[in-house]
Amino acid sequence: MALHAVDGFDLTQMSPFILDKIPIGVTVIDLEGHILYFNEYSSQIRDRKPEYLGRDIRFCHQKPESIAKIDRILEEFKGGRRQEICYDATLEGEVFAVTISPLVVEGRLAGCIHSIIKR
Repeated sequence: MALHAVDGFDLTQMSPFILDKIPIGVTVIDLEGHILYFNEYSSQIRDRKPEYLGRDIRFCHQKPESIAKIDRILEEFKGGRRQEICYDATLEGEVFAVTISPLVVEGRLAGCIHSIIKR
């Protein structure tokens, strides 16, 4: 992926601002389930606060079946799965499309990218 300068702005430096403003919630977790990053939009539609960085994502979920789903997804990715996992979720009466993708850096699995968008 190539990024170009636009009107004197280096798009590489603009990436965090772009991620915060897109209408897609993005959360990055490591292989153990710890929150490494989330964008501004994610904090508007999900329970994401600055003090959650480094915290286990499972603590953001109250239903045992949700925690079991997280465990299953992490194990699938650790076991070699490289296809994203997609499903719909209903949160507070609204339907969201959820995608969980493996985060592969330099050929190695580093974690997962959780993206959520309102349908």
